[in-house]
Amino acid sequence: MKNIFVYCFFIFTAVSCKKYLDIVPDNVATIEYAFRNRNETENYLFSCYQRMQALVAPENNPGWTSSGELIMRNNLSGANFGSEYNVNGFWVLYGNLSPYGTAANTNIQNDFANIYIAIRRCNTFLENVNVAPDLQLGEKSRWIAEVKTLKAFYYYWLVRKYGPVPLVKENLPIYTLTADARLPRAPSDSVFTYINTLIDEAIPELPAMAYDVLTEYGRFTQVMAATLKAKAAVLQASPLFNGDEIFKELANKDGQKLFPQSFDASKWSAAARACRQALDFCEEQGAVLYKYEKPSNNTNYIPDSIKQLLSIHGPVNFDRSVNSIISEVIWPGNVISRSQRYFASLASSSATRSVDGDAVVSVPLNIAELFYTSNGVPIDEDMTFDYAGRYTTATAGADHKYYISSSGPTAKLHFNREPRFYADLAFDRGIWYGMGIENAANANGLNYAKGYPGLVSSYTGYWPKKLVNYRTTFAGSSFTQVAYYPPIVRLADLQLLYAEALNEAEGPGPEVYRYIDSVRLRAGLKGVVQSWTAHSANASKPLSKEGLRSIIHQERRIELCFEGEVGWDLKRWKEYVAANSLPYQGWNYRGTTTALDFYKLTNLFSPSITEKHYFWPFHESVILNNPLIVQNLYW
Repeated sequence: MKNIFVYCFFIFTAVSCKKYLDIVPDNVATIEYAFRNRNETENYLFSCYQRMQALVAPENNPGWTSSGELIMRNNLSGANFGSEYNVNGFWVLYGNLSPYGTAANTNIQNDFANIYIAIRRCNTFLENVNVAPDLQLGEKSRWIAEVKTLKAFYYYWLVRKYGPVPLVKENLPIYTLTADARLPRAPSDSVFTYINTLIDEAIPELPAMAYDVLTEYGRFTQVMAATLKAKAAVLQASPLFNGDEIFKELANKDGQKLFPQSFDASKWSAAARACRQALDFCEEQGAVLYKYEKPSNNTNYIPDSIKQLLSIHGPVNFDRSVNSIISEVIWPGNVISRSQRYFASLASSSATRSVDGDAVVSVPLNIAELFYTSNGVPIDEDMTFDYAGRYTTATAGADHKYYISSSGPTAKLHFNREPRFYADLAFDRGIWYGMGIENAANANGLNYAKGYPGLVSSYTGYWPKKLVNYRTTFAGSSFTQVAYYPPIVRLADLQLLYAEALNEAEGPGPEVYRYIDSVRLRAGLKGVVQSWTAHSANASKPLSKEGLRSIIHQERRIELCFEGEVGWDLKRWKEYVAANSLPYQGWNYRGTTTALDFYKLTNLFSPSITEKHYFWPFHESVILNNPLIVQNLYW
């Protein structure tokens, strides 16, 4: 069987793009040729995957670029990561997004028309798959199921990003008048119902899992389809789509309301069932949270504390060259990691680079403060954490030797934090295991990130270490990276989704705690009830639905940090504006001489995020050519 990677880059790379909803099949004269035999039909199947692969690339995902987890300096407008991809998505945080004009820094991530082209291809496939005379029934059933799931994914992406959208369930005949091809937006619940219908039809005909990483990795399976259904169900149940007081006013021109007019608690029950079904599929296939195991031929000394860090970020930056599958990755990504130099600190003592050079992606201070203490509770709740003195400095002792270098002072904020803090973030004096040194027998000889002296800091003083494989290295000005494919969904995400849905549907209980605690255990933390009882000033927090909701939200923001999911979570929770309301801060990255120069809290810029940013605007060309589509609120 051919790999979808090969075909998706060569088949149908040039397509027509009409200004209205592009729902009439292109290349009509060649449809018969495209389905004349099994091989050509398979090629067309792979072309249906092409848009999905493009959408999940980090630069095309607003949940990654405009989540507020990662920021860039505004003087880098138009910059590219080594010409690999455009970074205009980051300029949404500066308020540059606009439905008007074609400038790259305002017409950002405008993928509406291209997604409908992908939907049209799916419809064309479903209408013509029976033409191929040599396609076996079992294979045909599987391919049909894959394409139905692809349609569900495209509508999920559209409704999550744009809100209610037109439903094009079948292609219209070629002779359809333009006016008749124009469709209004369908209510959000209608879109979610259609997504569920497609997935329910598809699941029985999909394989349980991908059995060959070389040929089937990334093609839809029962696990992936069930996970998509769970994601869509949670989205539909969440506050943004479940009786929101602001967006319920949006209506089509005929007065049809596009959002539910009141909250429906049963949607959370449905979401919990969908998550439970997806978890059942995962558990039947042996999916478990990843744990790093040192290969038998690795003679390096690796202490348990570092093994735990490798277990935490391994599912995200695992080296795919070994041609194996991590069972935690229940929905694999097929887009290779971009150049990791843009996320990496100059941890190697031989590396050289200017602060205005390649390292353009940084983590703001509020994300560093989001992670728990070593006691597994928020830093402003932990009764033993020096919250008031967190911005003062101290030098690490032996108790932090695998986390913080003793080479100089660093912020007290960096001490006594949970393992995910040290796994996911790099900071001044923070140990960077790897980067050319993998033997930890001499802890003092390990690499560490530096904020000073010299122009060595990132924009904020923090780097997203999670996005760099530990064997990626700087040496002088050269850079050698170990490539990986970031996952789309991993088991920890689904476990926390189930806990969230069940808490919303039924309140706290053993099953809710079980799946939150499962994720925390891998992160080296005790369960939520035990941790809050022993260490939090708000000991009863996990005992109420509201308190546990807050914990689950923070748990997801920590566990899934930098993975392109948190930005979407903040929106569906209606917390996006609040989370991006204050200025982004960092350390004085121009303080190049001493710790005293560097550790000065600095306001970098204020995000321009308002209520309108909960949904993407339709570009003016879409509305001009289809007057039935009403613009999203406040645009």
